[in-house]
Amino acid sequence: MRRLLSIERIAGETALCEDDEGKRVRLPRASLPDGAGEGDLLRPVPGGWEIDREETARRRGAAAERLSRMSARTRRTNLERALQLASEPVSASTLAERFHVSRQIIVGDIALLRAGGAPVVATPRGYLLEGRGEAPERLYTIACRHTTPESLLQELYLAVDQGAAVVDVTVEHPVYGQLTGQLEVRSRYDADRFVQTLAESDAAPLSMLTGGIHLHTLRCPDRDCFERVCAALRKAEILVEEL
Repeated sequence: MRRLLSIERIAGETALCEDDEGKRVRLPRASLPDGAGEGDLLRPVPGGWEIDREETARRRGAAAERLSRMSARTRRTNLERALQLASEPVSASTLAERFHVSRQIIVGDIALLRAGGAPVVATPRGYLLEGRGEAPERLYTIACRHTTPESLLQELYLAVDQGAAVVDVTVEHPVYGQLTGQLEVRSRYDADRFVQTLAESDAAPLSMLTGGIHLHTLRCPDRDCFERVCAALRKAEILVEEL
């Protein structure tokens, strides 16, 4: 087996090196090949040493990959912690700026967190951890029907005006079964942003797949709030109680 030396440090006229067995070797700086620096691998040749550029590149690449994996794992751990501490959805752009990476990297990190079992959901306003701070007895489901953007906005306004948050929307697709989209609409501002995003992306609401009929999960502080939402939607002829 050929002997390779790794240049660990150059101090004064001496190069401190280490072989693959961890043994330290001192070489005169003058004996180093031209252009040799810290981190380069040297192989013996008649009369001295030369840089093994192929092996140097391979080992540096492997070290960079290990560092990248370690940094990515640390980033994803901190990303999940940030979502745990967030009181509302956080956008991918905000997270990208916080962790000094691109938005695409954050999207990939979120996908890996989900694959690992983290209950991260995507809403129109950003990412959040599913169920954070929610009490099951305060979640309610209602059935609604509307067919225009105006009635969609009215529906959301009526819910948030009574103190409820519209958590999601669900439809029953004839081919794909149950389809659910996360909303987390908590205010008129959220409702306006959601409808504006639909218009700008030229996308149709999920309810258009089922003739306007859909379900909403509501998060309410108490039963009275839920009853007020139902009363308001019933008056607007949006609430579906019988088919």
